[in-house]
Amino acid sequence: MLGLQLAGGPRVRSAETAGPDLPFPLIERFETYGAAEGLPGHKIQCVTRASDGRLWVGTYEGAAVRENGRFHLISTNAGLSHRMVMCLVEDPRRGDLWLGTMRGLNRYSAGRITTYTQTDSGLPNNVIYGLAIMNDSLWVATAAGLGMLELKTGSWKIYDHNNTVMHEPWVYAVKSAGDRLFVGVWGGGILEFEPANGIFKEHRDPDRDMHFDLTPDDGPVSDVTSWIAWDAGILWQSTYFGLSRYDGSRWRTWQEKKSPLPSNFVNFVWARGPVAWVGTDRGLAVTDGSIWANYRTTDQGTGMLEIAAPGRPVENRRMTTALPNNFIHGIWVDDHEAWLATADGLAHAFLAAPRTAGKAGDAKTNPATPSFGRN
Repeated sequence: MLGLQLAGGPRVRSAETAGPDLPFPLIERFETYGAAEGLPGHKIQCVTRASDGRLWVGTYEGAAVRENGRFHLISTNAGLSHRMVMCLVEDPRRGDLWLGTMRGLNRYSAGRITTYTQTDSGLPNNVIYGLAIMNDSLWVATAAGLGMLELKTGSWKIYDHNNTVMHEPWVYAVKSAGDRLFVGVWGGGILEFEPANGIFKEHRDPDRDMHFDLTPDDGPVSDVTSWIAWDAGILWQSTYFGLSRYDGSRWRTWQEKKSPLPSNFVNFVWARGPVAWVGTDRGLAVTDGSIWANYRTTDQGTGMLEIAAPGRPVENRRMTTALPNNFIHGIWVDDHEAWLATADGLAHAFLAAPRTAGKAGDAKTNPATPSFGRN
């Protein structure tokens, strides 16, 4: 199903009506951006909006920044260390944008790129999967451990299987959470790290089964961590075998066919208040752990929305707009819009105004904001 081409704009597929009362807003419509709109490639790996309003996009063919409605390419010709951009993070104190690639780390500052590689800095490995800023330090998840760059001094420190409790150094994700970090390790679950005292704590799947969650809700759904997210005192873990949530005292797990989760192959999760935006290989899921809204595109190009809630029959709706592709690599969300990095284009989702009494994260929709214990 082809959309309409607007002059200088995206392919708009149409508009939707607002949804019912839910703990999160529904998506009203999608727009799609691709090579025709100025992106360097159609395979989008990551996306983030900076505090100055600029949208940054990482693709398999370079990075792009959107200003005044147009995308500007940042390629290897401009100094980018590799064309495949895997992750992005903004330093809110300095305004710099950090880009992790398949061959090195890049800082974009005032229009200039500074590159860090394994051979000329303290970077643990050139393959970078995730980035996080915590105060004046940059944390880098790599294929050979977790690196920490002190932004004031330029000094590096490496955390791996030699000086932490991690069993292997293949680190997929890192997320700052107040006074601590959560580190997603491939095959090693999640590490909770308090930099102030150097304490590491493991969160592992008690079943020790890579494929099946033998006892639901007993811990992480799998030791294979593909991404992690944290907000409002809630940790979310995406894996290739399901989805997990931890509120500091209790774990919850979800798998396809046993829950509304559309697929166990979860690539990415974004947390906003008590709600998770979940990117899978079969579309997008939005949930607070109880109510689900799932979006997918059929083989005919039609958008479908499925709403599932306890004690109610599943509601299926046909949408007149659709995701460009069901395989979702990255997500960025605020109260009004969502940007989705997919395997065949960048999706811009417009959110309906929520009809609940409060917004996500306030006392009316999130009465308890749990925090993690220190045991």
